[in-house]
Amino acid sequence: MKQSVLQLSIEDFLQFNLDIKSYQNKLLIVEMHSDDTQKSGFKEGVSVRLDAFSIFLVRRGTIDITIDDFMYHLSDNLLLDIMDMHQIKNMRLSPHFLGYHLIIEKNLFAEIILNSRRMPAAYIATRRSRPVLKLNEEDADLLESYIHRIERNMDRSGHAWHRDLIFNELRGFLLEMNNIIYQALHEHVHINPPSKDTLLFLFIQLLDKHCKEEHSVAFYARELCITPEYLSRILKDFSGKTVNKWIAEALMREAEICLRDPEFTVQQVADMLNFSDQSSFGKFFKKHKGVSPLMYRANIDVS
Repeated sequence: MKQSVLQLSIEDFLQFNLDIKSYQNKLLIVEMHSDDTQKSGFKEGVSVRLDAFSIFLVRRGTIDITIDDFMYHLSDNLLLDIMDMHQIKNMRLSPHFLGYHLIIEKNLFAEIILNSRRMPAAYIATRRSRPVLKLNEEDADLLESYIHRIERNMDRSGHAWHRDLIFNELRGFLLEMNNIIYQALHEHVHINPPSKDTLLFLFIQLLDKHCKEEHSVAFYARELCITPEYLSRILKDFSGKTVNKWIAEALMREAEICLRDPEFTVQQVADMLNFSDQSSFGKFFKKHKGVSPLMYRANIDVS
C-alpha cells in the first residue's frame, strides 16, 4: 500500500512525548535518546515533511535516517543540516544514543540569517549539496554548550529581555556552526559582499515558496529586482548550478513528494505543479529521474 507524506509543523512536534524545550512555537530543541524513535512522529516507512529548518547534532551512538530517499548513517560528533522542507523517513537510533534536534521556524531563521551580515552566500548553497559534516570533539562540545545555554534561557521567562536573550544565543549557535563549516571548506567558500549573500538567501526562500507555480528565471529575478543574467551569475558562481537547475531540483522534490501520496493522480500532480498538461509533466519528470511518473510511483518502496 502506498504511503502518504505526513506534514508536521512545529506545533505538531509538541504533541509527542519527547524531551522538548520550546520557545513560542518558533524554536524547539529535542534531546534525542535511543528509546525516542517510536514517539517522535518518524514512524517506520512513513515519510515526514517538516515545515521548518532542522539541525541534527549527534554526540553519541549512531542514527540512520533517510532524507529524500538517500540514507545517511551518522555517528559520534556528526552534524546534519537540513535547511528546507525535505522528506525524512525511517529514523533508527542505536542503543545509548544521545543527540539533539533543533527545529527552527523559517521566519525566525530568516531574521537571524539576514541580520548576520558576514554569513557567506556560498555556505547557504553548500548546505544543500553537503549537509553532513564530521566535527572534532572541541567543535562538538562548543555547539552542544550553545544548545544547553539556549535551553537554560528558555526557562527564564521572567527575564525582561527574554526574546533577545534566546535569539542572541541562537544567533551565536548558527554563527559558530557557520564558522566550523567555513573552516572545513575554506578553500571553496569565500566571503562575498552582503548584498550577494542576501540575494542568494532570498532566492532560496522564494524558490521554496513559489517553485510549484513559478518555473521561470524571469519571475525570481523580477521578485529580487535584478536581471535574470545577474541572478544566473550569482547562482553559478556560488553553487556551480544554473538557476534552471535549482528550479528543476525544487520541482522534482515536490513532484516526488506528491507522487508518494496515493490520493493524487498523475494529472492532479501535474496541475499542482503548474504544468500545462500531464504529458509535459511526464517528459520533465522522466528527463530528470529517468523513469515516468507512473513507473516511479509503482516502484515506491514503503516497507
